[in-house]
Amino acid sequence: MKRSKQCKWMGLLLLAALLLCGCGGQAEVIDNVVPTSQVIEIRPDPSATPMPVVTPAPTQALIPVTTPAPTTVPTAAPTSLPVVTTAPTTAPKPTAAPTPRPTSAPAPAPVNTAPRVTKSPTDETVAVGGSCYFVAKYENAIWAEWHFVSPNGSRDLDYEQAAKEFPSMEIVKGYASTMQLKNIPESLDGWRVYCRFSNNSGAVTTGKASVTVSRDTAADRPRVTKNPIGETVDIGGSCSFVAKYENAIWAEWHFVSPDGSRDLGYEDAGKEFAGLEIVNGYASTMKLKNIPASLNGWSVYCRFSNNVGATNTEKAGITVKGAPAPTAGPEPTDTPAIIVIEEFDYTGSFTETAEQKASMMITGNSSKYQVTVRWTVSDEEYIIWTFSGRFSATGILEYSDAVKTVVNTTTGVSEIQYTAGTGKLAYVDSGVVGVYWTEDSSGKTSFFSKN
Repeated sequence: MKRSKQCKWMGLLLLAALLLCGCGGQAEVIDNVVPTSQVIEIRPDPSATPMPVVTPAPTQALIPVTTPAPTTVPTAAPTSLPVVTTAPTTAPKPTAAPTPRPTSAPAPAPVNTAPRVTKSPTDETVAVGGSCYFVAKYENAIWAEWHFVSPNGSRDLDYEQAAKEFPSMEIVKGYASTMQLKNIPESLDGWRVYCRFSNNSGAVTTGKASVTVSRDTAADRPRVTKNPIGETVDIGGSCSFVAKYENAIWAEWHFVSPDGSRDLGYEDAGKEFAGLEIVNGYASTMKLKNIPASLNGWSVYCRFSNNVGATNTEKAGITVKGAPAPTAGPEPTDTPAIIVIEEFDYTGSFTETAEQKASMMITGNSSKYQVTVRWTVSDEEYIIWTFSGRFSATGILEYSDAVKTVVNTTTGVSEIQYTAGTGKLAYVDSGVVGVYWTEDSSGKTSFFSKN
């Protein structure tokens, strides 16, 4: 059994050798007995056709492959449909920082505190038909307006309403710190007056001053020391009339028609005789220029007055050469001389005080003043008003010929907004010098101080 196992192992080894060597040679058994330690030699059979030895192609050595770093392939920007944007017709211009305008002097600071009364008016006693003043003082105010309060306090009238309430009384500068009342009626007795000062921040009122109306005495009235004398002039010529007085405060020249039926104050006479220029019709010396033929036969006199009453000079006739002889007037009577009141100079340049965006220029003379107002709205726009008129004895110029024009500085285009506009100027010469301008179309009142 042992030998059988050995033979079985030998067969297996031989078969393995033939398979490994790949040849068909025969094996020669040297000994029938193969000891366990005996080496078996396998020899090729020389008679057998040798089998080609197939040498297996050497296996190529594996070359280590270095994996290159991945190359980043640039990714193309995604193709998107173009968005068509309509280009602006005009490229927007960058806004430049505003350049401050140089000023020769710093503009006054705007009013930002309420006014303060520094003096209230005092009580006055005046004769019927007489005159008196009411004076108030203030600080930090722009506008002033006088009011009239009835004796029982139930009615409070501004100066314009009071002028309608007392039609025979003349209120001079009811919009200034000093107000004058002329030709005071007895019905004003017991009334009180006060002034209301205001600015952009508020308003304050003065104390009330009472008016006592009493009967006057003739001895206290003004007295004439020199009467005017008649004048003979050429058509279009000039002449002067002079009067003198004592104890008078105010003067006003009057014109009387040849038949004595008409008595015109110098302002009304200026309207009656077109082209006639009346200089200082409220002073002791009055001058007439460009005298028309229609003035022939008329006469003039001066009315002097004070707080008690008034006295008239005698009349002086006017003869115009080449015109019908004048009609003799009544004999003159002695009257007081007048105080010389100089003519106001209304002309000059003025600046609006509240917003300081407007200027006013007044030119001309007492026959006719020309007024131009320029108001800046923005850097691209301003407004021009032009109008004309005459100042009254109370410093009022009313106009009805205003032209308002809007001008665009960028395009240079101007547009007239209206013609025949109305309004008024009120000249102030007490406390502050300037004019109040009221434009009727807007109802706005602005103050312009004189430069």
